Amino acid sequence: EGGEKKENPDDISNLQLAWEMLELAKVIYLKEEDKKSKLKAAESFLKLGEISLETENYEQALSDFQECLKIQEAELEPDDRLLAETHYQLGLAHGFNKQYDESIDQYRKAIKVMEAKIGKLKKTVEDGTQGKGKEPQAADDPIKAAQQEIKDLEEILPDIRGKIEDMEEEKKNIDELKSITKDTLAAVASELKPAESSEPKKAASDISHLVRRKRKPEEESAEADTKKTRQEEGSGDTEKNGK
Repeated sequence: EGGEKKENPDDISNLQLAWEMLELAKVIYLKEEDKKSKLKAAESFLKLGEISLETENYEQALSDFQECLKIQEAELEPDDRLLAETHYQLGLAHGFNKQYDESIDQYRKAIKVMEAKIGKLKKTVEDGTQGKGKEPQAADDPIKAAQQEIKDLEEILPDIRGKIEDMEEEKKNIDELKSITKDTLAAVASELKPAESSEPKKAASDISHLVRRKRKPEEESAEADTKKTRQEEGSGDTEKNGK
């Protein structure tokens, strides 16, 4: 009555539901040995990583993307676009996790895969157009499809290169901040250090005459004999005066 509505514990977020379904799919596909199932498992890892990115769980995202990449590298050609996509996602995850060098490395790997793919597609177009006239191309013509894919990839490359520049700039800013912080701390430490007096230091007083020097055994023996002689002489004088 009039109070705030309590959250229903049975309400599960869309991301949580998607995560649970992908986890289940991953487990099922990993039990199979055929290539198609393995690639489906890799896709599940990729989607799980994207969910972890969305929830800012970057360490888990990196783990999922790396598992995806491991499967893809074993099952796909080195120039497959799926590898480029996974490298790109790893670049994002490392960047969000402040691992700038690793992020740059993954973006460069994505570019390398895409450039290899573009080279292969251009070869396909070149081989397919040799000896042919300018007759209309069918909608499903492999040459037309290759040309379109080349165009798509070339439009994506500038975006990835921009990501690399962003990471380099972020890294530079962090390094500058660290340098400023180090200089500031050094300056503060210098200010807190006790200042030395500009007045000349007074020479330490010589107190050696106040310190009793340890005598050598022969000196102590000679002094004892002298005292004894004096005592005897004194005793003799007393006896004479008494008489």
